[in-house]
This record gives sequence, C-alpha cells and structure tokens, in this order.
Amino acid sequence: MSKPEPIDKFQLITDKLITLIDRGVKPWSKPWHSTPYQNLLSGHQYTGMNPILCAIDTILYGYEQPFFVSFCQAKEIGWSIKKGAKSTWIRWGGTNVKETEDPDTGEKSKQFFSAFKFHNVFNVACIDDSKSDVKISAHISQIKLMAVGNNSARIESAETFIDRHAPKTHFGGDVACYLPEKDTIAMPKFECFTSPATYYATYIHELVHWTGHPTRCDRPLANKFGSHAYAFEEMIAEIGAAMVCNELGVNCDIEHHASYLDGWLSVLKQDKKAFFEAAKKATTAAQFLMGSTSEN
Repeated sequence: MSKPEPIDKFQLITDKLITLIDRGVKPWSKPWHSTPYQNLLSGHQYTGMNPILCAIDTILYGYEQPFFVSFCQAKEIGWSIKKGAKSTWIRWGGTNVKETEDPDTGEKSKQFFSAFKFHNVFNVACIDDSKSDVKISAHISQIKLMAVGNNSARIESAETFIDRHAPKTHFGGDVACYLPEKDTIAMPKFECFTSPATYYATYIHELVHWTGHPTRCDRPLANKFGSHAYAFEEMIAEIGAAMVCNELGVNCDIEHHASYLDGWLSVLKQDKKAFFEAAKKATTAAQFLMGSTSEN
C-alpha cells in the first residue's frame, strides 16, 4: 500500500484564503466576536498569525465559537471527532539550538536557528461530547465572553497607543496614506470617519506602513501602485493592523477598494507562501508597535 502524499499546508490555507477573498471577505477583520481564539481546555490564547488561520476556517465553515482542541486532548476526555469534520492547521514557531564540537580543538559552540511546525486542531463544532461526562458547554460557560464596544468620542487605549509612538501626522484632506519620503502619515480628520473604530483602524493600518521605515522594521516601501510588491505591503499593513487592533479592542473592519483585493489575489495565486511571509512581517511590525518581542 502506497504511503499517502503529505498535505501541503501552505497551499491548503492559501486556497481557503483565496476562496474568502473571492467572496469579498477579509478573515483578519473580526467584528463578529471579541473572545480570543484559544484552546478550550488549556486556555492558551493563540497569537501571531494563528488567530488569522483560525478565523479563515471559522468564516469558511461557519463556526460560532472561537474555541479549538487537539485530537489527543479530545480523545483523552472521551470526546470524538464528528464524521467529515475538517481540522484547522495552526503553526508553532520558536528557536531551536544545535550544539557542535570542533573535531580539532574540542571546543563546543551553539548554533541557534528558527523553526516551526504545523499542528492541526479542531473547532468545538467538530467535536461530539455525547459519550463523555465532560461537556463542551461546561468549559465554555467558565470562560468570560467579553463584549467589546465603545460609544465614546475617542478610544482611550488607541489614543494612548498612537501618542506613545508620536508619528508625524498631517490631518486633513480625504486620503489616508504613509509618505515614506517624508516619514509622515496623512489622515483625514477624526470627524470625517463614520465611527471612532474606523478612524483608529485606518490610522493603525498606516502606522504599520510607518514601521517599514529603514530606522524601524526596514521594509521596501517605494512600490508602484498595482504592483506585486505594493499588494504585498498592503497585506502586511492590513494583517498587522488587525493584530494591533485586536490587542486594543478596536474593530478593524476597514473598507478597501476592489483593486486591493484583486492585488492580494494576484499575489496569493502566484505564490502560495505569500500570505505566510506577509503575516510574518506583519507580526514583526505589530510586535515593534506593541513593544513585544515574544513569538508564538
């Protein structure tokens, strides 16, 4: 019996992402729930790109809860996977070390290198707990489902966050953009936005572009509109803004022109790893802005 071909996780997830964008859906915008994506049993909240990977499947398969468990966890307490259920692939990343010894001198040295691997988990909608005394609903009831909302004129956490970085910003006009040559963000005035959330989501989107400056995260920013590089940087800014906005409790449902979506589709269809590369750079930008160096 021949061994089955291994699953190409990059291609699998990219195909799902393309399906959603074809529908006009951006999985990194999460206005429909505020509870972090997490492991239901351990309580571990997913970070980095993993919330986005969970969001892709949550939207695609219509999951109602942001809770996931591994196959082994489910089996250990008597839960089973429903027939036909699809697993969600998430990534573990970290630093490994390899110790080497010089054959001539005997001197030992350590080499550090980045590593990652995929793990598959299942949303609780895929789990059958009928034959177990441990119920999914009991675990969910123990978790406080927080509702995020803000009716005030300004969102204090977002104001404090932006003020901490103090980016040079010109307010006025009807264009939001980052100007690399001037290291300046251009923003319409607060009053012009439909809500405080859209104002901060847009501002933070441009702030992620701002991190691309050579003195910060150093990404190429002089990209021609409509080019592959331009679309790639827009993916970085959108995903990075989503990560930051999620931390600040800001609904980051930013409206985009169809040309942006078309650009992202073009990038994704040409390179199956483009989304992961963009997410990696977005994570670096978000960590820079949030003042964190931890990795998922």
